[in-house]
Amino acid sequence: MSLSQSLSQITASGFEKMPHSIAKVLSDGIEELKKDDLSGTALQVGDTIPDIELINPENRSSISLKDLIKHEYLVLNFYRGGWCPYCNLELRAYEQLREQFKAVSANIVSISAELPDRTISTATRNKLSHTVLTDHHAKLANAIGIDFQLNKDLQREYANFGINLSELHGNEDNVLLVPAVFIIDKDMKIVWSHIEENYMIRAEPLDVMNELKRINERALVH
Repeated sequence: MSLSQSLSQITASGFEKMPHSIAKVLSDGIEELKKDDLSGTALQVGDTIPDIELINPENRSSISLKDLIKHEYLVLNFYRGGWCPYCNLELRAYEQLREQFKAVSANIVSISAELPDRTISTATRNKLSHTVLTDHHAKLANAIGIDFQLNKDLQREYANFGINLSELHGNEDNVLLVPAVFIIDKDMKIVWSHIEENYMIRAEPLDVMNELKRINERALVH
C-alpha cells in the first residue's frame, strides 16, 4: 500500500468518528493556510537553504546540514511531530526506502520542532535509522517560510486532543510547520520541493525518489 493510500484510510476513519464541529475547525484551518499561500511564499527551487544549525537529539549537540551531505543530494523531510499519525506513517515510508535513496546519491534527514527527547521517542517508536533532528523553536522552518501559528480555534481543539505544543516542542507561541520535502544539492541549493498546507496529504516517497533519478539523469546529460 502506498503512503497516500494509508493516509487516506486514517483520514476517512478519523473524520467518520469526529464531531462535525471539530472537523470544520480542522478543515477551516487548512483553508486558512492555503489562503496564506505558504507554498508560494516559501523558498523555491533555485533558492539556497540557510545553514541554520539543528540539534542532534542523541547527544544534544549542534549539527550543520552541510555536514550531513555525504552524497550528491540531501532529502529534507519536515514533519509536524511524532504526535501526528500522518507524520509517523510518512517517517516509516521514508525509512523503508532509505537504502534505495542512497542508491540514487541521496541521504534522508527528517526534521521537526519537537524537543530532543521527543525526537528520540519518535525515532525509536518508528524504528528509524535515518537521521532525525530537532529544529529548535522552528528557526530553520521559519527561515524557509514553512512555519505558521495555530489560530485560537485550532489551539483549543489541539488541546482537547491532548496535544500541548509547549510540552512537546517547548513552544509557547503555538507555532507549527507545514509538511514539506526539499531536495538540496551540495551547495545547499533547492533542486526540488513539495510544500503541502494540508497536513493530511504528503509527497509520496517513491515519487521523490523517482524525481531524484530524473535529476541525476539530467546532470549526466549536462
